[in-house]
Amino acid sequence: MTERGILKKTFPEAIRISWEEVEELLWQIFVSMRKSGYSPDVVIGVARGGLAPARILADYLQNKYVCTFQMGHWGEGRDLSDRPSIVFPLPEVDLSKEKVLVVDDVTDEGGTMGEVVNYLKDKVGDIRTAVLIDKDVSKFRPDFYGRAMKEWKWVLFPWSRHEDLLAFTEKVLQLTGGVTIEDIVRILEEALSVEIVTAEIEKVLFDMKLAGEVTEGKDKVWSLI
Repeated sequence: MTERGILKKTFPEAIRISWEEVEELLWQIFVSMRKSGYSPDVVIGVARGGLAPARILADYLQNKYVCTFQMGHWGEGRDLSDRPSIVFPLPEVDLSKEKVLVVDDVTDEGGTMGEVVNYLKDKVGDIRTAVLIDKDVSKFRPDFYGRAMKEWKWVLFPWSRHEDLLAFTEKVLQLTGGVTIEDIVRILEEALSVEIVTAEIEKVLFDMKLAGEVTEGKDKVWSLI
């Protein structure tokens, strides 16, 4: 298999979402809510991906009541699990008579939002859901969404792009044994089919170097330790 073939098999095709696009998608969600006559009492952002969207949407809604809890695929031992569970629960607040809007960034397979609804349904008066991007492969259909994605792609959101690129860069270094920043950018652009900014990879490598995970060798070649 060629290098390009290996990369395409290893990395998912991706799209980048800018802050401007985030605001536009949330505005579309806001307009859809207003047209439907829906106005929530409380906005809940599912940590971590739903935090920024929830705050911006609450701004459009002129809603002052925002809270959060965190879902994750890991437990006390930090072992990953297929099924998401509560990492940090909802604060002790009475929402039994409130209309609650739950916000997240994306419905991927739908497991997280499904668990979120199960967790909240007996704690709130009414629950509706909103996501920026709703993937067709998801088993959960949100009440409101900004964009429907028919073909599955990895989404690089502004608030998680560094984390994503760190994981992708680590995989590049594993596959190659060591390359320059320019090669990392080239490889990721070809593999993910998105533009990668050199400064983003410089920040990733700086972060990994501080963590003692990488080293810069001869001819500015970076490799895992």
